[in-house]
Amino acid sequence: EDIKVELRERLDFFYKENRLVEAQRLEQRTRFDLEMLTELGFCKGIENYSRHLSGAKPGEPPPTLVDYLPPDALMFLDESHVLIGQLNGMYNGDRARKTTLVEYGFRLPSALDNR
Repeated sequence: EDIKVELRERLDFFYKENRLVEAQRLEQRTRFDLEMLTELGFCKGIENYSRHLSGAKPGEPPPTLVDYLPPDALMFLDESHVLIGQLNGMYNGDRARKTTLVEYGFRLPSALDNR
């Protein structure tokens, strides 16, 4: 239901901006995804709906495997000085890509919360 509310808000935005192609693209894609979720329990790009499916608030990070580790777990990260730079690059690249997808009506804005 949250997905439908967000879809309606985004469609209203595109219609007000007279961006009809983006509105049509987003509505068709999202309604197809919702139908697949209802019928099969999954859809291509399901991670883009993770905020809605996990019940997270806007801006909250999605759950990760680290969330399932016990509180006293010990994790070793080899070559962390390399890992940090790679993570920053991956985050920035993914953010730029998803921002473009949202801007042109390929995804709902909540897709930005899955990073």
